[in-house]
Amino acid sequence: MVILERENQVQEDVGIEDVDAAIRDLDGIHRTLLLIELTSGPTLTIGGGPETFVVECSLTETERWCVINATSATGASRSIDLVVDGQLVDYPARLCVGLDAALDAADVFVNENGNLSPRQYWSQET
Repeated sequence: MVILERENQVQEDVGIEDVDAAIRDLDGIHRTLLLIELTSGPTLTIGGGPETFVVECSLTETERWCVINATSATGASRSIDLVVDGQLVDYPARLCVGLDAALDAADVFVNENGNLSPRQYWSQET
């Protein structure tokens, strides 16, 4: 079962269509964070919007992965301001991805029981 949490509202047993709509609904101002949770434990958090997002998958309490922007220069110190969960945060550019990457990460996570999309670049974060 897939649980979707956004704006302090929890929806249970949602499908990928609901998840896609919720991601597209992130506007970077009022709706800035959603949590997709599988009853087996893994979570996928997507923040920001409407064009730039941060995507993090927690497979366990200690194993976290972020989608990274492959076009961002490695080691670059450039950062991007995003509003996530109502807070303005200065994210490293390498962690900021577009809508297509966020949708793909969510699609694989939901449809393949918490797997990471092989089409995205992932970095294990501490």
